[in-house]
Amino acid sequence: MPSSPAVTSRASVRPEIQALRAVAIGCVVLYHFWPAVLPAGFVGVDVFFVVSGFLITGLLLRDAERFGRVRLRDFYVRRIRRILPAALVVLSACAVATLLVAPRVEWRPFLQQVLSSALYVQNWHLARDSQIPRRADLESTPVQHFWSLSVEEQFYLLWPLLIIAALWLAVRFGRRRLVVVAAVLGVATVASYVHGVALTAQDHNLAYFSTFARAWEFGVGGLLALAPAIVGERLRRTRALATWLGLAAIAAAALTFTDHELFPGVIALVPVLGTAAVIWAGMPRAALSLAPVAALRPVQWFGDLSYSLYLWHWPIIMFTPFILGRPSEAPVMVLLLVISIAVAAASKRWIEDPFRRPAPRERVRMPRARRIGVASAAALAAVVLLTSGVAGYTVEKPHSQLCRSTDDGD
Repeated sequence: MPSSPAVTSRASVRPEIQALRAVAIGCVVLYHFWPAVLPAGFVGVDVFFVVSGFLITGLLLRDAERFGRVRLRDFYVRRIRRILPAALVVLSACAVATLLVAPRVEWRPFLQQVLSSALYVQNWHLARDSQIPRRADLESTPVQHFWSLSVEEQFYLLWPLLIIAALWLAVRFGRRRLVVVAAVLGVATVASYVHGVALTAQDHNLAYFSTFARAWEFGVGGLLALAPAIVGERLRRTRALATWLGLAAIAAAALTFTDHELFPGVIALVPVLGTAAVIWAGMPRAALSLAPVAALRPVQWFGDLSYSLYLWHWPIIMFTPFILGRPSEAPVMVLLLVISIAVAAASKRWIEDPFRRPAPRERVRMPRARRIGVASAAALAAVVLLTSGVAGYTVEKPHSQLCRSTDDGD
């Protein structure tokens, strides 16, 4: 594959990427804690999708450039290290908390969604429920936010195969590989976008959770990873303006997209293209550039914490009313936010980081780590299936009204 600046220099994690993660998790957390403050903060998930598409596509293309092929085994090992340990701990904690503090009437729906989340099909679980009249309101559960992680994991399964197919086509027909990859990913992205717009008009709930209706958001990030990198300090003022406009687009979407029946449709382009603009701009050294702000240590730290905070904050919100016996009032919500950040920081330090960046002498043990991961997931699934099987339904009125639920708990 010809050398590509986009592949070699733009796919690594950069300060603006971490800043975007901080913006995304800030939107989601504010939406879940105080939906009146940020009524469409769920667009933070769309920011995450674009960032993931950009990073993963760049990683896969660097692999192909360096080794002549996409190494699927190594790719999935990295994904397991990055995602599975913390997710399994959160799901296990939610299963235990359900049995300890939730009313018995909530056991089956809560534990069924724990299982769906452990199998990374939570988005399809919710999509199915949205088609059942008595479940169409999609009452919130402690793991409902795993729907977006399920979409992302499904993207990780399918996107590398699409790139491998494009690389094979390029070799088969003697074409430039990056050109063929861009064409294949471009067609897939446009097809997903058209499908998403059409499905939103027909059934916005189904479109919201559908992997096929959301894939184009990853695709936009993936195509951006193929674009030529901006060399040196070219277009400094334009790039600084692009950063401002991109962040303004994300903020405008988070503040004004209150008609959920329109999302994700055409309007989803606003946060998606806003995110793409920030990534494209990079860190320009120009007057009024936001680069110094993005590089601040608290911003970078918060962005680095985004995955763990995303995992933990929603279960903490959901279980607290069951523990207190009443809805969480404003002072309690502030305390829960502090607790969520503290728990997320501890989770990152003691669970996420050791698996993501193992010591050199521990790397040879990855086959064992994979076996442990698979065994842990299987054990969690067995516990959930057994418990939900004996839980049953009761005629007791559901207690979920105690929780400060939102429309979809993303």
